[in-house]
Amino acid sequence: MKNIISIFVNDIKRILKRPIGFSILIGLIFLPGLYAWIYIKCTWNPYDNVGNLPIAIVNKDKGAKILDSSLNMGNSLVNSLKENNSMKWLFISDADAEEKVKSSDVYGKIIFPEDFSKKLISIFDTGEIRKPELDFTINHKKNAVTPIIVNKAVSTIKDTINQNIINKLIYKVLDTAENMDILNKIKESTDKIISELENGKEGISNLKSIFDMLERTADNTNSSLSNLRDTLPTINSLTGTTKDGISDLQGTMNTVKDLSNDIDNTITSLEDESNEMAELIDFDPQRENMEIISNKIDTIDSNLTNEKNKIQRVQNFLSTISQHVQLNAINSLQKQFDRIINEIDNTQTIISNNRKTKKDIDSINKKLKNIHSQKIGVYQAYRKDIKSNLDNAIYYSSNSMNVMTNLLTGVNDVAQKSDTALASVMKALDNTKELTDNLKHIGDKLQKEVDNIIESLEDSKKNDLYDKLSNIMKNNPEDVADFLSTPVKTKEISVFGTDAKGEALSYGSKLCPFYTILACWVGGISLITVVKTEVTDMEGVEKFKNYEKFLGRFMIYGILALFQGLVIGLGDLILKVQVLHTVAFLITIMTSSLVFVFFIYTMAVSFGRVGHAISLLALVVQVAGSGGTFPVELLPRAYEILQPIMPLYPGMNALRETIGGFYGNDYAKYILMLLAHTILPLLLGLIFRNPIINLKQKFNRQLEKSHLIAIV
Repeated sequence: MKNIISIFVNDIKRILKRPIGFSILIGLIFLPGLYAWIYIKCTWNPYDNVGNLPIAIVNKDKGAKILDSSLNMGNSLVNSLKENNSMKWLFISDADAEEKVKSSDVYGKIIFPEDFSKKLISIFDTGEIRKPELDFTINHKKNAVTPIIVNKAVSTIKDTINQNIINKLIYKVLDTAENMDILNKIKESTDKIISELENGKEGISNLKSIFDMLERTADNTNSSLSNLRDTLPTINSLTGTTKDGISDLQGTMNTVKDLSNDIDNTITSLEDESNEMAELIDFDPQRENMEIISNKIDTIDSNLTNEKNKIQRVQNFLSTISQHVQLNAINSLQKQFDRIINEIDNTQTIISNNRKTKKDIDSINKKLKNIHSQKIGVYQAYRKDIKSNLDNAIYYSSNSMNVMTNLLTGVNDVAQKSDTALASVMKALDNTKELTDNLKHIGDKLQKEVDNIIESLEDSKKNDLYDKLSNIMKNNPEDVADFLSTPVKTKEISVFGTDAKGEALSYGSKLCPFYTILACWVGGISLITVVKTEVTDMEGVEKFKNYEKFLGRFMIYGILALFQGLVIGLGDLILKVQVLHTVAFLITIMTSSLVFVFFIYTMAVSFGRVGHAISLLALVVQVAGSGGTFPVELLPRAYEILQPIMPLYPGMNALRETIGGFYGNDYAKYILMLLAHTILPLLLGLIFRNPIINLKQKFNRQLEKSHLIAIV
């Protein structure tokens, strides 16, 4: 702490010994105040001088007639504007106005068109509503707020029309209506209206009956559709079961087809073997050697055994097929195969026991030929009676099952779509029922309203309402016209908008927080531009710790910051900025100045020229997004996110509290938010001071090697 104080005392002594340096510091104290005061004074009450803004008025209105009277709204409006000082009205021709707009002599021009009066009274003339149009031209190059100015002029004209022109128009209509005895005609029409309303009540009753019928029909239809919808799951289940059965049947038919192919192949093989055997059995014992014949018989015996096995296989296939396909020919064929097998067994028995004599050989030969003949007949019978029928059965069954599968798939799809369609229809019927309920309710309310209207009309006939209206229109048409032209008056109730004397805050006072707090930041930037941040030319300074040099030099910065804030605040008060809490006002400015200078000083000490740039960049961002002039809700989303962490934001809001008045703990909250911006500078200056110095030295060595970029 001793070294910190010694640095501060040394700085004070040096300043007091150097008048030029002291003078410069005095100038730095007053410089930010000039920035704030000039802006506040220039914007003190700019809208008080709106009457100096030139607006060209071009009147082309040709007028119109209403109830046998001539009326020119354009001329009446011009006369009214001549007495209106809200703008500097120039009544000139269209050509001159166009030239003045382009030459920026006026901010804009407003044209009353030729049919201005005609359209304005169209509702009284033709019964058709035709709103008149005011054409206005804006010179956008003249000034950024030109559109606002011209639109304000148009609003002034519209107010003038509402307050003066319409007043005269209604007065003329009312005054004529009295002469035409319109109220008496209205009174005579009341009975007719009551009669029509009675007829309307009857129509409403008929409609309610129709709504009841619609509701019953919707209920009945909904019930029927609900029953139909309940059967759809059963249909889906049946189609699924049927499709499973067809799938099983298709598997069976595939099995039958495979068996048929096996039988066909076996029969073909048997036919081939029978043809070969036919050659073997054609032997003659008279001419051939018995030994040769015996060998043939042995071969035939072996072939018969093989054929018998194949025939038995065919029988097994046919038995399997007969379980799935009912063909009478299969049973007949099975019996024929049984006879052939018996013949083969008998023949093989003879071959085994009796083939010694020629007689035996002849007997065997006859039996073999008989067997061969039977086999040929059986094979032909199979192809004729079974094979063709079996193929047809397989073919037609397969086609039928495919058709059934497609049909069931279609039925399933239809059932699913029907479910969706029925649900939609049922929902629509529910909506219809709800609608009819609502319509019935509306009908009941409408019937009650009609009854109330009839009752009111009957009461009006009994009292003196018409007489009172007639008396008012006869004796006080001006009052009626005034009321109809401006039926509502507005009264502004100010919140935080007045000073201690109850006077409204000036525009300059409202902008004071923005320009004052902004000046505090500008003051900080001016200080780091002129006053050195490093302590280098003091005896023994090399022994001081870095944080001691940081705090020691900041003490002179802090004193200057407090004086800057005090001068800015006193200057604002001299300019008669309206402040409710003067002491808090000055403390807020001085605190803001101290916090801002501490932040800017820390950036400069830590990062050198880069720190200067950071301070300037922070200023630019805050000018745009701190909410000093435009509400942050009107700015891009990024500013709305960044605003709470901007140092200017709590300073401005705290200052607004001292000007407009305190609310709750808002002032304390904003001061704490402002002081929170000292946390980062304290961390950089005290805790991270040495690492930052080392990093900056390395960075500067690299910059020196470039021989172009200045060190930071």
